[in-house]
Amino acid sequence: MQSKLCRHPLVILLLITDVCWCYVTLHPDYVQPMRFMSVYENETVGTFLQSVIFEDNEGQVAAAVVEVKLSTNELIFQKIIKFEPFNKTALNVLLASPLDREEIDLYTIRWQYNDQEPSGPTIKTTMFFTVLDVNDNPPKWQIYPDNSKVEVNETIEVDSFIFEAFADDPDLNEGGSVVYYLDQQTVDEGVFYGNTTSRNYFQVYLKMPLDYQDKTSHEVIIVAEDGGGVPDYFPTFTTSLRIYVNVLDVPNKPPQFRNLPLIVDMEEHLPVDSSVINVAAYDQDTGYQLDLLYSLIDASPADDLLRYFAISTTTGLITMKEEIDREVVIEDYNTDGRIELTVMVEKDTSVEEWKSNSTATVYIRILDINDNVPTFAHRYYNGTILENSPKSIPVTMDYPEDILAFDLDAFENGTFELTIDGDDGMFYVQPSMIVNSGTIYVRVQDPLKLNYQVLPEVTFTVVATETETVEKWSSNTTVHIQLIDTNDNFPQWLDGSYNVSVLEGVSSGTSVSKVEATDADSGDYGIVYYYIFGSGATQFDMSETTGLMTVAGELDRESVDFYFLTVEARDDKGMGNRNSTTLEVHILDINDNEPIFGSDYYEEFIKEDKNAKPTFRRPFIVDATDADLPPNSDISYYIVTAEYEIITDGNFTINISTGEILTRTPIDFESMDPDTQDSVSPWYRHFELIVMAIDHGIPPLNSTTSVTIYVEDVNDNAPIFESEFYNGTILETDDSGTYITTVKATDADPTLYNSLISYRIVGAGIDKFEVGEKDGNLFVGVGANLDIEQTHTTLYSLNVMAYDDGTPRLSGSTIINITVIDVNNKWPEFNDSIYDAVVVEKSSLMEFIVQTFATDPDETHLLRYRVKSYDEGRDESNTVIIDNAIFDTWFDIDESDGTMFVNDTMVDRELVENIRMTVEVEDVNAVSPWLPQLATAKVYLTVLDINDNPPKFDEDFYTTSVQENIPEQTLLMIIRASDPDKGLNGTVRYKIVEEDDSQWQALVAMDNVTGSGRKIVIDSKTGELRVNGMIDYDCHLCEWINITVMAYDLGTPPLNSTVPIYIAVEDMNDNYPVIWNLPAAVKIWENATLGSEVYLINATDLDSGEFGRIGFKVDDSNSRSFTFEDVESGILLVGAALDRETVASYKVYIEAKDNYLSEFGPSLSISSTLDIVLLDVNDNAPIFDDTIALPFRIKETHDNGSLVGTVSATDADEPNTPNSQVIYYILQDEGNATDYFFIPNEAVGSIRSKSPLIGLYGIYTIVVIAQDLGEPPLNSNLTVTIYVEDVNLNYPVWHYPPTPLANESIRLMEKTLPGETVALVYATDDVDHGVNAEIYYQIADTLDGKYFTISRNNNNNTATIYTQERLLAYSDKKHYNFEVDALDCPGCSDSLQTRTAMRVYAISETAGDPQFDRESADEPYFERREHEEPFKVTLGSLPPAFYEDPEVVSEICYYIVGGDEKSEFGLNVLDEGKEVSLLQEEELDREAIENYELVVKATNCLVVPPGQAWDVDDDSLLLVRVHVVDINDQPVIFSKSNYSAGVTTSSTVNDVVTDQIRASTIDLFPHNIMEYRIVPDSWDNSLNYDYWAEEKRDPFTINNNTGVLLLNHNPRPDASGIFKFVVEARDPPVDLGPHTATADVWVYMLSSNNQVEFVLAMTKDEFRDKEDLFIEILEDVTQATAKVDEVTNYVDEANVVSDIYISVFVHFVQDNEIVPVLTILDIFDENEASLSPLYQEFNVYKIQDRSPRRPPVAKDGQAFVLALIIVSVILPIVIIVLLCIWCKEVKK
Repeated sequence: MQSKLCRHPLVILLLITDVCWCYVTLHPDYVQPMRFMSVYENETVGTFLQSVIFEDNEGQVAAAVVEVKLSTNELIFQKIIKFEPFNKTALNVLLASPLDREEIDLYTIRWQYNDQEPSGPTIKTTMFFTVLDVNDNPPKWQIYPDNSKVEVNETIEVDSFIFEAFADDPDLNEGGSVVYYLDQQTVDEGVFYGNTTSRNYFQVYLKMPLDYQDKTSHEVIIVAEDGGGVPDYFPTFTTSLRIYVNVLDVPNKPPQFRNLPLIVDMEEHLPVDSSVINVAAYDQDTGYQLDLLYSLIDASPADDLLRYFAISTTTGLITMKEEIDREVVIEDYNTDGRIELTVMVEKDTSVEEWKSNSTATVYIRILDINDNVPTFAHRYYNGTILENSPKSIPVTMDYPEDILAFDLDAFENGTFELTIDGDDGMFYVQPSMIVNSGTIYVRVQDPLKLNYQVLPEVTFTVVATETETVEKWSSNTTVHIQLIDTNDNFPQWLDGSYNVSVLEGVSSGTSVSKVEATDADSGDYGIVYYYIFGSGATQFDMSETTGLMTVAGELDRESVDFYFLTVEARDDKGMGNRNSTTLEVHILDINDNEPIFGSDYYEEFIKEDKNAKPTFRRPFIVDATDADLPPNSDISYYIVTAEYEIITDGNFTINISTGEILTRTPIDFESMDPDTQDSVSPWYRHFELIVMAIDHGIPPLNSTTSVTIYVEDVNDNAPIFESEFYNGTILETDDSGTYITTVKATDADPTLYNSLISYRIVGAGIDKFEVGEKDGNLFVGVGANLDIEQTHTTLYSLNVMAYDDGTPRLSGSTIINITVIDVNNKWPEFNDSIYDAVVVEKSSLMEFIVQTFATDPDETHLLRYRVKSYDEGRDESNTVIIDNAIFDTWFDIDESDGTMFVNDTMVDRELVENIRMTVEVEDVNAVSPWLPQLATAKVYLTVLDINDNPPKFDEDFYTTSVQENIPEQTLLMIIRASDPDKGLNGTVRYKIVEEDDSQWQALVAMDNVTGSGRKIVIDSKTGELRVNGMIDYDCHLCEWINITVMAYDLGTPPLNSTVPIYIAVEDMNDNYPVIWNLPAAVKIWENATLGSEVYLINATDLDSGEFGRIGFKVDDSNSRSFTFEDVESGILLVGAALDRETVASYKVYIEAKDNYLSEFGPSLSISSTLDIVLLDVNDNAPIFDDTIALPFRIKETHDNGSLVGTVSATDADEPNTPNSQVIYYILQDEGNATDYFFIPNEAVGSIRSKSPLIGLYGIYTIVVIAQDLGEPPLNSNLTVTIYVEDVNLNYPVWHYPPTPLANESIRLMEKTLPGETVALVYATDDVDHGVNAEIYYQIADTLDGKYFTISRNNNNNTATIYTQERLLAYSDKKHYNFEVDALDCPGCSDSLQTRTAMRVYAISETAGDPQFDRESADEPYFERREHEEPFKVTLGSLPPAFYEDPEVVSEICYYIVGGDEKSEFGLNVLDEGKEVSLLQEEELDREAIENYELVVKATNCLVVPPGQAWDVDDDSLLLVRVHVVDINDQPVIFSKSNYSAGVTTSSTVNDVVTDQIRASTIDLFPHNIMEYRIVPDSWDNSLNYDYWAEEKRDPFTINNNTGVLLLNHNPRPDASGIFKFVVEARDPPVDLGPHTATADVWVYMLSSNNQVEFVLAMTKDEFRDKEDLFIEILEDVTQATAKVDEVTNYVDEANVVSDIYISVFVHFVQDNEIVPVLTILDIFDENEASLSPLYQEFNVYKIQDRSPRRPPVAKDGQAFVLALIIVSVILPIVIIVLLCIWCKEVKK
């Protein structure tokens, strides 16, 4: 990375200067001076500018500035540069004054230099010093709006100019260029934008419309930014300008209605002039308001309803103009008694721009009186129901279909209840109450009484009675119910539910559970089938008939550990009644997941520590996770070797449980392997670790990760001198620079800076001696004064330090003793004139205080010390102690060494804290005994405090009182204690200490004091006692709070004292009522009657008496709609008529208040909110939108299913419920409109075309019904007219010539005369009608079109093309290209045309038949892979044909006349037949045709040849062969879908079970090579023992190449049952492969009584050829499945193997069970005649059960020979074994 310094131009200049220097040669007569220098203005004073080197000088060079002038020649008194010596031959030039280019950019400096020799010359020269600019000035605003604000009207247009501003910058170049932008973080929502003008002014424009009501003032912040400068790392500067744009109001807002929506209830027959509602509006223009005028402009459902109402134009009060009758309104206007009035409010102004208005709808509901009786639609109803139908099942009504009842009155007047009379409690009706009208459902009340055998039919009466009126009008209807007999017993589970477990990973077919249910019915009704459902049911199979559930899919506990399934039992063989139960399957964990580390690589850094185990800067944890469950997921961590052996004695250890890596030993960087040192960062060496995570599963699984720990070298080795002491002797007259000695030190740290040593003298002697920083040489220092009379020193002991350069820097030291010879004649002198000392009060005798030390330069001096006087003592308050006798015996001094010590143990700081005394020393060996040599010094002694006084309280005890529930932090009192000690010893703190008494424990239990969370706390510093929690008077033993406060000081050890405090608790009403179990919401029907109960509110108060007596109240806003039965009951009632469409829900604020009867004393209350939601009743029919634009108009080409038009209707009932959910359908009528239009989605009123409308133009009328889904449903209808318009959108279709022309061309002889027929052309427009379907023709205006003309034939749409001019000779023109247009509706604006191309070929008069040269050219042959894309492709070129007469020059045409029956190939002919190639036109399939022999014929193009077979003698024919190459594209198919075989219990491992498993494909080699395998998870068995518990391997294996199934275990002798599994075969994975197929295999375990032996007189091969017939005959006779298990040579009773007969062993299976041999033999006996074909075809010798065979018996002494062989083999082995045992014993 390039250094930042190198980017600084000055540094670059100086670096170059440093390399090249600037030589100035001093000569007696001539000097070459510096002339120019440039410096950036931001350089600091003292900056090095350059160096000047002088040659031939004779002394130290010196230089100085003589004068400095500006560019104006003005002399200034300011040093710009200064010179400092670098050495005798060089000077450094430094900056001496700060620079500012904007003030001065050029200086002329005169300076001089000399070599300070008396004879040396002084040279003067001139330098031009240029100051370079840097970007150090921000832009400054010069022009902007006055007072930083602008005023604009709110109607100002977008893009209008607002204001402009200008800023400049005194810097140069980029630093002085200014750009502007708006601060988008503070510009109000992008209201403004800005542009910069050519004068670099910034102008602000309006971007968005302004609105005074939204915001009256906007803030605009403009940022001016300069362009930075040189050097490029200097930042840019910005300056912000804040302008406020104030918006002025214009009255342009429309008035706005208040209290929307406007809803009012009014009774019918309200008197004239009665008030209905006052609609009020306000002017939105708050800054400029106008008067408002009101008017009624519209009414719904009809405008003539306006005659009933009037409105005040000034106040908006609506009053009655006429009396209104609700029933008349409902009948005349088809409404539900609701009226909507449209009110308009407008501004009263004559200014046109200010005029505006708003409208609002007033919703008026006319209230009803009771004048209608509940009525049923019919007097008699019939219905049916199944016996034993469950409770609440509705009766099916046959005629009429629905029981309808209605009461035309509204709300309570139209509310009636429904009851049943005469049904003996069998049924009930729903709903039990109806408002206005509804459909009544008769539902089952008592299913036990619905018994067809007891009562096949029942007749009863349904009664409708008003409930909310005084009259209680009623009516009834008769209902007759017929019961239907059913299958009425359900399956019953033997167990209520099932809970099972299974291990994850078990193979498919593993049994999980078996369920069982019974059904009391007989026959099929009692046969139960089983089914499972639920999430995960596909993981299991359940036998439909047995209820056995097995594993079907892979079970992985980490994916799903629990399946909650539903098991259903169905009688009637799965078609009848159902009963279900639950089946819980728990998946048990196995250890199948290894631990996974969070990272493949970890690294951490640590600093070496050779003395203790170093620690990482943060816990170093390598953690792994395991997806299994404990203990399989429990993980242990180890540090291991590369061979995974655990390391226990390394430098590091790991926490076996957490994975935290710790150091085990100290680590010394210097002892580590140097090869591990980092080449880039040599202060690091590292350790490489492998960490293994092992889980606790069986078997355990593990994983590893790499860990690198970098050890950082610490500067832990200090330099060490070679000697601890060095000695030197010098004379006091030795000069500066005199060598004395050399010291040397070394550092054991290996890194550079930690071992780099420098030397330094510290302490005494630094002014007398110098040591070489790098070499350690000691010299007498420059200017050192070693005169003993002046220095008083004869021996210098120098402390020389050696420092390394590490961090922190370490050092070593050595002492150099230097002796100076002296003269003895001097007075003693104290080292210090004043000694400051401290002593702790109460110190023990002889305790050291301070040592006063005096020196005498004489070698023979003898000094004695004494206390001359105690001058002064002062106490803590700095008061002088009058009597020194208090402390003058406390201290004394040792006369020999000046040590001061304690002479009295009663030193007390509280008496005297500061003591001043004088000590004196005398040299008793003075030369003159009459002139004593004395010296004095002052000792200032401070007595330090110890903690010897405990705090003391102001009082012996304290009392106070407190009200319960007083606020926290209330001050109760202040406790004071004092301590005379000083500092921490006298600093007092307070705390409450717990008392071990019953009252205290009771307070703790009642939470008035809670340990550290006590209710009373004390400020530890101030002693303020405050309340810390709620004080409760009502708890036991809480009338008093007694605590103990301790005051303690902060001394060591601390001292303390305690004081008791007694606090009386005063009682008050402090418990609020509590409302409990209040639900979030209560739902009631919107037709709930007045006084009906809504909810019972429960509340309690822990207080007693009046304080615990609670009253309830509803807030004023809801007191009319809801009220309480009485104040204390808490029963909330309906207080007024409810209407969900007016108010859908209420938020009722309920107040519970205690002490509510008291006029005095506090009352506490609590409020809770109860949301009351009104449930909707279907009382509003849908209303169509009257803004629908009818009729709908569409074209006859309207897309099928496309939208014709949409109708919409709304229902005022509750949204998102059936009552307001509107469906649409078209009413069926006798017309045909419904055949063409429909509404596909009943939820949306979108009318769409049902079928194509081509040719069906006309007018259609449909009736659309909008119906809600309420009970009963309400609807309205709308007649919709649809115009289908005819259009001409169908182009003529050419029938001849076809388009494109393809290989069909028109050919004429050359020089054909005009008027000759060329071709008949034919086009039609069969879709359009009339003039739109009439076809006319024209020759297009093309070059060759002039040779032809066209004439339309009469009475049809054909036309004939004729030659118009004589055709040219063939040599002049070989073909003619032109185009023909077919036009419909000629002259129409929408006439359509279709153009087709025509080509006429000229044929030479001399042309004969062309021929192929088959002898000189190879027969064309092509290969093509089947199904290869693209299907349309050129296969290759064919040899062209030629005319035998070389003079003939004519076109040649080619045709495939044979071998291409499916038109899969084509020809591409170019250059009039000189080039021809074969095309593939369709996809090729080898399995359909593998080889094609195509016959290609060449012609002279006059006629199209017919089909023709290959004729080798016809030279106009060419045979082309195409071979289709096979790919792997065909499926694999097994010879059978399932195979079965048998295995005897005497079989052994690797015996062949069956070799009949075969799979094949019709693909060719090698695509037909098969690979077989047994699907791993397909194993299932129904053995008489648990195979998998005994065997750990698959029972069978299959040969991958042949499919031969082999036995893989030794069967148990008693084994019986079936193995089931799936075999898979697949072809090679190439092309479209691999293809796979599966077949089921059943292997039966057979004993000796399971197989029938057929002894046949034939060979094995003969039998295999006829095996299928053999099995067919057996299966016809036995009606069982016959399976051939083995075919071997026959062994007779004498165990002799036959060469004539073979044995065929067969077992028989019926209903998945082995049929016993005796049963089969009995069947053979009974059907002996049917076995005749078997005896005839297979030469049956005998049929018998299979018997175990003895091994063949040895003949003719073979047993004796065999015995000899055995003895001869075994006996030597026994002898050898005995010899070995004997040798072993002898050796012992």
